[in-house]
Amino acid sequence: MANTGFQFKQFFIAHDKCAMKVNTDGILLGAIADISDTRQILDLGTGTGLIAIMLAQRTACDPNTTITALELDPDAFQQAVENAQNSAWADRLNIINADVMQADFRQQFDLIVSNPPYFEHSLASRNQQRDLARAVIDSHFSWLQQATKWLRPQGKVCFILPLESADKLIMQVAQSSLNLTCSEYIAIRTKEGKAPKRAIVTFTFSAQSRKEREIVIYQQDNQYTAEFVALTKAFYLNM
Repeated sequence: MANTGFQFKQFFIAHDKCAMKVNTDGILLGAIADISDTRQILDLGTGTGLIAIMLAQRTACDPNTTITALELDPDAFQQAVENAQNSAWADRLNIINADVMQADFRQQFDLIVSNPPYFEHSLASRNQQRDLARAVIDSHFSWLQQATKWLRPQGKVCFILPLESADKLIMQVAQSSLNLTCSEYIAIRTKEGKAPKRAIVTFTFSAQSRKEREIVIYQQDNQYTAEFVALTKAFYLNM
């Protein structure tokens, strides 16, 4: 029988209707995104709703914090709605079926997060739904540009991207008129001794020196590092 979902300590994520399944990238972003001083959170391209639900768990001590999540694909949207409704924080989660580039919000957000499609110019596969999840016409810069329209002056935008895409986005921001600064850069190594493959990048309006650090997921013996366990133990069943 095919695996149709992922059981976490406090919630279950069904993902049989989604092209992009539960993965470590989403879990890392959901665990790491800075939730300090946040009341309004926005998740762009939520997929299964994983990151939004993780952030709902992390902000459970503040019932006034609300999480809004956008998803374009109808099947993924429906699954995200079901996952949110089946969680303990359904009353603070609002899943919307909309295109990031066409959405419109009157309120502003303290934190905007995204695990966006990675392959801006990827070759089409035989699975149209998977193509939609993996490739967008609009670039990551376009998504970031859109996010700034909804960001509070003291807010933060946090993306997880392939390392090359993260570096490209930082360069594009530096050359643009967005008035954003990359305030934090977290390089992610899958295993000790391997080159980083992903980065979590945070952008803010306030100019500040960039904080840089690394996270390693696996030790040489293929066991999770103590740092990764500390980050994710509130979520993973086996930690």
